[in-house]
Amino acid sequence: MDRAEIAQVPFNLTIFLVSHACEYLGSAVTSKGVFLNGDPLHQPLPFLLLLLGVAIFLSAIMRRVLRPLKQPRFVAEMLTGLILGPTLFRLLGWGEFYEGLFTQKLTTIMSFLEVFSLTVIAFVVGIRTDVNVIKTSGKLSWIIGAMCFVLPVTFAHAGAHFIVKSDNPSAEYLLWLSLILSSTSFQVTSFLLEDLGILNSEIGRLAMSSSLISSVSSWVFIIYCTFVRFSKSQGFKTMDYVKSETARAFTILVIVFVLPPFLFWLMKKNPEGRSIKEHHFFTVFALFLGVAIGCEFMGDTCYFGAMLFGLVVPSGPPLGSGVVEKLEFLVSAVLVPAYIVDAGRFVDLSTITATNFCLTEVIIIFVYLGKFSASIIPSLLWNMPCKDSFALGFVLSSQGFYDVLFFKLHLRFKMISPELYSIIILLILTYSAIVTPIIHHLYDPSKRYLNYQRRSIQQSGHDSEFRVVFCIHEEDHVFSLLNLMRASQFAKQKPIGAFVLELMELVGRDHPLLINHQFHKRRSSVVTRTDRMISAFRYHELHSGGMIKHQYFTAITPYSTMHDDICTLALEKNACLLVIPFCKSQGIGMRGVTKNVLDKAPCSVGLLVDKKIIMPQRSDYKNAAKIWVCVVFAGGPDSREALAYGTFMARNPAVRLTVIRLIAEDNFITDLLDARLDANVMEEFWNLNKDNTCVEYREVTVRDGAETSRVLLSLNDPYDFMLTGRRLDSDCPLVAGLADWGYVEEMGIIGDILASSDMKIDASVLILQQQSTVEDLMNK
Repeated sequence: MDRAEIAQVPFNLTIFLVSHACEYLGSAVTSKGVFLNGDPLHQPLPFLLLLLGVAIFLSAIMRRVLRPLKQPRFVAEMLTGLILGPTLFRLLGWGEFYEGLFTQKLTTIMSFLEVFSLTVIAFVVGIRTDVNVIKTSGKLSWIIGAMCFVLPVTFAHAGAHFIVKSDNPSAEYLLWLSLILSSTSFQVTSFLLEDLGILNSEIGRLAMSSSLISSVSSWVFIIYCTFVRFSKSQGFKTMDYVKSETARAFTILVIVFVLPPFLFWLMKKNPEGRSIKEHHFFTVFALFLGVAIGCEFMGDTCYFGAMLFGLVVPSGPPLGSGVVEKLEFLVSAVLVPAYIVDAGRFVDLSTITATNFCLTEVIIIFVYLGKFSASIIPSLLWNMPCKDSFALGFVLSSQGFYDVLFFKLHLRFKMISPELYSIIILLILTYSAIVTPIIHHLYDPSKRYLNYQRRSIQQSGHDSEFRVVFCIHEEDHVFSLLNLMRASQFAKQKPIGAFVLELMELVGRDHPLLINHQFHKRRSSVVTRTDRMISAFRYHELHSGGMIKHQYFTAITPYSTMHDDICTLALEKNACLLVIPFCKSQGIGMRGVTKNVLDKAPCSVGLLVDKKIIMPQRSDYKNAAKIWVCVVFAGGPDSREALAYGTFMARNPAVRLTVIRLIAEDNFITDLLDARLDANVMEEFWNLNKDNTCVEYREVTVRDGAETSRVLLSLNDPYDFMLTGRRLDSDCPLVAGLADWGYVEEMGIIGDILASSDMKIDASVLILQQQSTVEDLMNK
């Protein structure tokens, strides 16, 4: 070919009235820079990076501003998309400038990023969804889940068909709108409940199970209807249907039956308690890309294959949670902001007409009416409180980010018009902003934990079962709790009812779990951390001579709502004490759990700071070596609770108890009633133990906090356990000046001193807080 005939890049070309441009990749995507007369805002890559940065920044600001108003993340994210959309620019008179920014090249790149974002998000959503929950759902969950899909579809479709008869131009779009609005997204429900802090409450668990059943029903129905409509629009014949359905069935069979055995084999190769290996993650991600490409080859969409592959990936640790953890940053920092920008780009409020707005509003009212009826009627028939039923109805009728994914997908395939898309986004955003504070007002699970009668060690009967909830977060905590149990058990007539609760963070799945191991059968031959802990407690029970009885539970929940499972178990089992191992170096998550438990527990709470990992097991307590226990009594309800537990332990023949009472030199009394109660408790203790040679009582007079610290740090007796109260008035002379030096709030001033490394002895410390009743809170 002659050199003159070779086209020079760049050049423009028009084929069948469609304009095309051919440019060098570098100059077409990136900018030369302002110093070389380049315009970064007119080049796709710099402008896209700017949009992502602004979206992330605005989302953070919106979440911060709207948090006091009890608004969910969805409202903040969609407001960010609306701010970056065309509506605001047109109101400011910059409409032409906005349209000029979104060139054909940028639109193409953003469309690709939209599809890729949707594919990865669908994969993550699939991993986080535990379909096995459907098997364990109760009858009420099945009824609500099925009705939450059937009733909205029936109501909305009936209204849409009535509009079709009126020959409205948007009638066909409204039929599809009635279908996609009727679905209840499991992921939206999960995120909303997590934002409200009620994910593992009674309402939260019911809403999660019901929404999952409704989601699966709607997914199957919508996918089928979408395929039928697409087939009709493409003029498929019978053989075309057979070919496409055969290819779809083959793809599903490969994903569901061929890949899971390999994934489970991969999961077993990862050591328990360790993070996922890098090459395992790369293998799973390569499979994800391969499935997405394979689905495109077989005539399905890449995001359908990604969602289905995510569903077969074993959820939870180590594989599912590891993959989600690796992808979490990419999704939250890049893909979600990109999707927010792209979703907001198509919301143009200036195109909305009053007629279509009213018609769409009617459809949405029918949908919400159907979801409300489906949630409230069965709940009331099952004797659920009216407030809780309405809260459940509001939760299950809410829409969120994953619904926007579906709306945008239908807009992309022209199943709804841009005007209807704008109306939908505006209405569901308004509904979410109004409804979320209402749910927060209607349902507060912490109110269940308030008692008018005190549930503490002091008030527990002398001859009834001593019920305690022991929490475990790390495997090392087993030894600490066993040591405490051995020191507490003393007779078959006063057995200890120990409810052992293993705490695990919810990672890689959306549905929280509370597993009762009395009814849960093992399905794997692999010995897990849970199996080892249960074996240790069962061994201890067998050798306790009937003085202790264990029950075992596992709570898999987010740290933000983990306290609900702990407090609920303590409430249902009528426990008088709740013991949580504590360490100053604990992570932020468990520190938050501890604070929430101290604030809301329905019984007394003990924080166990362990320094002795192993103590010798003593089966014969009559001939066993002594267990030395010391109670530091500084006054107040928490110190009285510590003294009550020390008195309880003193009934064990193997325990030698020392009570050290700290008395202020000036006899300053901040609370006369507390002082009288302290005196009565000490008198009762002395009358009960004056003839017991294994009980020693001392009184130490101190001037101020500094002398209190010196007295405690000088203790050098070989104590195994030291008990003290948590809360103490900062005006009390016993701790005067110590609060200014700083201390761990959860442990209290005295507890912080006893647990410090400056102590001469390595005794484990149990810091007790007596449960507060409604009367105590009213007095405060």
